[in-house]
Amino acid sequence: MTKPKTLEQLRAEKERAETQLLQEQHKLERLEKRKKFLEQGERKKRTHRLCNLGGTVESLAPEVKDLTRTEMTELMEQIFSLSEVQRAVRHMAIIHIKQANKEKELKANGTISSECHAD
Repeated sequence: MTKPKTLEQLRAEKERAETQLLQEQHKLERLEKRKKFLEQGERKKRTHRLCNLGGTVESLAPEVKDLTRTEMTELMEQIFSLSEVQRAVRHMAIIHIKQANKEKELKANGTISSECHAD
């Protein structure tokens, strides 16, 4: 049979448990802040990409600057329903995938560094 713990031993055990709990709570808080930081970074990247795409569209067709969101959506639906546009989009997507795969292969072989292709 084990000896019952003394009051001092129980207090010390309680203190260790409370310290560990605080450490774990701080660790959780740090992880939650890190997650939020990373999510915000992804949103910022998306916003940057969308702004660049919108700027490209406006530079190619300045007339779209005054269109409402609904009008712009209708225009995009008309444009993207054209078979020539659908072919061009598929073609560019294929080229993009091939280029991305080529870069992955080169990166895996150590031929290029990860800093070479940052957008």
